[in-house]
Amino acid sequence: MNTEDAGSPAVVSYRPRDRLRIEFYKYPENRLHYWWEAEVVEVREEGVLVYMPLGFEFHHESKHRVMRVDHQAYVAFFVGRWYSGGPDLDAEGNVLEYYWNIQSPPRFEPGRIWQYDLELDVKCKADHTCQVFDTEEFAARRWLYPPEWVEQATRAVQEVKQLVLAGGWPVLPRGEGREWLER
Repeated sequence: MNTEDAGSPAVVSYRPRDRLRIEFYKYPENRLHYWWEAEVVEVREEGVLVYMPLGFEFHHESKHRVMRVDHQAYVAFFVGRWYSGGPDLDAEGNVLEYYWNIQSPPRFEPGRIWQYDLELDVKCKADHTCQVFDTEEFAARRWLYPPEWVEQATRAVQEVKQLVLAGGWPVLPRGEGREWLER
């Protein structure tokens, strides 16, 4: 894995129904943090939307656990952006919440998308109210990241909030806010 290329955008050549492995790494260790498999459902100039069905497996390598997820989810990976995310849905397709991961820009490679996890997460309820999580972990590790990454991660939190409030892709219309999901 070439860390120098981790932030450069790439041309996305996926097609709907392609199966991908989604990987998040820890920097600077280049250690696989977690991964899951997903299906491409939409390809746009700005990125790729993937889908995980009800009961998909989430492999958390850092915690040595495999979890079966009790909801379905969509995640958009944006070319050149420092975040990814989308809606978590119940079995009927209602938004439970949105989960946004702050990360290095994704690398789009045959059969996989990978990026570095930068600790910060933004969760937004179906009514589009948002909250930032894992700020303590980011503060503890920020000295490990290049200064530009720290600046970009901080900026990405605000970009996510703006995207949600504007209803940008892949955000769905406002719904009823619920309690935060246990993760």
